[in-house]
Amino acid sequence: MSKENFQVPQNVKMNFDAQKLFGPKESIEEIMQMHQEGEYADTLSSTDNTKKLIANLIKNKEPFIELSKLVDSSAERKTILPMPKTLSSTSSKNIVYANAAANASPPNSTPNGAYVINFGTLYTDSISAKGDQRWYAFQLTAEKKLTVYMSPVADTAVDNDLYLYKFDQTNSSVTVVAQSRNKAGMYELLSYVAAAGIYFISVNSYACNTTNNFQIMAFTSDTWDEAEGDDSMTTAKEMPVNSEIIGTLDNSIDHDCRIWLVKEKGTYQLQLSVPSTTLKYQVQIFSSSQDLITSMEQNARVTFPNVAPGGYYLKIVSVDGKIDPAIKYNFSMILLPPDIIDTSKYMGMLSQSGKRLIEFLEPGAIEGLQHNALTIDRKEFKPQFIDFSTGRPSMPGYQCGGLGEINTQFDKDNLNVGTYTSDLININNALICTADNALYFWQLRKKFYHDYPAGYGQPDHTYYGGTDQYGTPYYIGVWRTEAPGKIQFILDVDQMKVVDMYSPNFFYGYPHDRAGVSGNGTHTFTPK
Repeated sequence: MSKENFQVPQNVKMNFDAQKLFGPKESIEEIMQMHQEGEYADTLSSTDNTKKLIANLIKNKEPFIELSKLVDSSAERKTILPMPKTLSSTSSKNIVYANAAANASPPNSTPNGAYVINFGTLYTDSISAKGDQRWYAFQLTAEKKLTVYMSPVADTAVDNDLYLYKFDQTNSSVTVVAQSRNKAGMYELLSYVAAAGIYFISVNSYACNTTNNFQIMAFTSDTWDEAEGDDSMTTAKEMPVNSEIIGTLDNSIDHDCRIWLVKEKGTYQLQLSVPSTTLKYQVQIFSSSQDLITSMEQNARVTFPNVAPGGYYLKIVSVDGKIDPAIKYNFSMILLPPDIIDTSKYMGMLSQSGKRLIEFLEPGAIEGLQHNALTIDRKEFKPQFIDFSTGRPSMPGYQCGGLGEINTQFDKDNLNVGTYTSDLININNALICTADNALYFWQLRKKFYHDYPAGYGQPDHTYYGGTDQYGTPYYIGVWRTEAPGKIQFILDVDQMKVVDMYSPNFFYGYPHDRAGVSGNGTHTFTPK
């Protein structure tokens, strides 16, 4: 029987008295204190290895998680799962509820017997047969993002799945809102953005032939990204080609999962950008059967050639468990053009909006390419003569830049996407690009009838500007030379149009114009 046909408890009716268990006003801390002082006061005392388990969980790259690799085998695990008085801390080192009384079911085998648990605490419980369940409950007083983790024993014959239920107080029923159903031997992880209310966790045995221990823990996060909950492969959304994820990791075991569907063989470029030197994030790539294929580190652009058709899982994790919810990562996936023959001469990126594909190809990237090519959505942006005629009103003349139709050539130095803000224009979807052999010129904004300013000398070019209100003709002067070095330009990606010079540009303070005047304008390019 496949997991898809496995019947998950839905809309379970209960004689559960929420007010009796949680109280009308008491906090979850008060409820736990009540339980620890009352019927379930006995606990097993041992060393708390919770932090070590979490820190090592993500570091272990094997999809099959062996507990011996996560927890020191010589140390006992702390267990504070509420225990019946019939099972004392000296009676057993393991939790086997069936031994508490002959032929008796564990108290928490149904929702009605669910144990109240604390967040951030590792609990150990056991399950003994296929179809068995173990239930746990907690209350949220405000909206939170929930992350629930469950680790099985290192046995491929054991397959315990994890479910999260929301309790409906109007009809006393619980309904599944999130689930994790990985294959046997793998840990389970799910997440859910939960409104205030009462929730249940259920561990269901899909397969086992003997009593086995498992461990369970729940976290809450105060902040989360809009894609949550996406911690489970069973709830992973598809990541289209030529797209990106901008997200966050909000707790130490948070995973962000996606499905990568390859419809035909191709070469892909993957990149994970993390603007932090203290974080260590990673992309893990799994097969459709959830076997780890490979992984790639942050801030690396990796090309995967000849990816075979099929379905793959992508998982973004923290390598060492350190996270910062305020830091946003950017993960992009680009399918290279089919005619690329040298991937080392290709670079692709997505625009600030994430909707436009920008590619840079050097000679030899494709057969017969003899020049650097800059493309937007696979359409080449060709240099053309551009005269920036936007006035700089605070200056006697204004500096401009131009792209020549013949000799100008883009290169990939400092090629980047982001936003551009200046005294004159604001571009949300901008590209900063560098060009060789561009034109560098000044154009006077004043009307001149005879002589030009002595500091400028005679113009390289003059053209008729019209007549003034008195009918007197005037001319515009242009001083144009080829730039001695590289010029950086700002390109409006949406319009496929160069809109400003970035550097050099005398209006923004460097260099001086032909008359020795320097501007005090401001401009900023902010990378994505």
